[in-house]
Amino acid sequence: MRLSHYFWATAFASTFLMLLAQSVWAMPEGNPVWTEEPLISATEQPQELSVTTLSDPIFFNLSGNEPQSIRLGDRQLNYSDYISGASSTSLSSELWIRKGAVWSRFSQVTAGEDVDLIVHTPQDGSGDIYLISYTNSTIKHWNFKLLAGYYRLRLLPEESGRIFMLLAQASEPGNALILDVLPRQSEQSFSPLDVNSILMGDAFVTIKSQRIKGYDVYVDGVFYCNDNSDGSLDGIASLTIGGDKTHTITISQRDGQGGIINKNEHTKNFKRETAYTLRMD
Repeated sequence: MRLSHYFWATAFASTFLMLLAQSVWAMPEGNPVWTEEPLISATEQPQELSVTTLSDPIFFNLSGNEPQSIRLGDRQLNYSDYISGASSTSLSSELWIRKGAVWSRFSQVTAGEDVDLIVHTPQDGSGDIYLISYTNSTIKHWNFKLLAGYYRLRLLPEESGRIFMLLAQASEPGNALILDVLPRQSEQSFSPLDVNSILMGDAFVTIKSQRIKGYDVYVDGVFYCNDNSDGSLDGIASLTIGGDKTHTITISQRDGQGGIINKNEHTKNFKRETAYTLRMD
């Protein structure tokens, strides 16, 4: 009798532990899931890269071409209010992004899309413009001889990711601009055969969600792309990042007023020449 009791007690305990293990390790529906697989091959030939260019400055007659408003972060001011403020007396040079009747210091564009820039120099002399690419860790520099006044330049960004622009004159720095450059559609429309286009040493990340659409992707806190970069709001985003490094991937979704309604972060080590897929359903 005791042997029988021991047998049934042991069987019950074993079954209970198996069920407990299943309940602990089962992934609840809707949780993000990472998968990875090695890239089949990667080309060793250097790829032909497009280069970001900046046109020569052209004198810009401000009279009759004044902006209607100035955007500074989340604030939008009437141009008349802006120039009547303390900033109008500043002796520092100014750099603006011009979109229609609005001047701002931040914009989101697509690689290959012209960006209209306005430069204001308070005095005659040399002006230095620096373009800093976070994604490529590069710095470009242009030097122009400028008289006091306003000038228009045309920037053609070809490198996707976040770039910063700085203007300095007479060793005095002016303001900075931020441009989030989205990849072209062809750069985001990857298929399984496109793994050969990934440079050796990089990791290829694909984010997929049927539930979340219209989200931005940040790498280590810096904007990288969104799921609409290929022109299709399909919940799919693809990007390449440095391999054999630890990165934090942040997926952030905003509502119509700009408030964050969905956000999650994933910090992990990404191996080189490896394709990763993050499913968020």
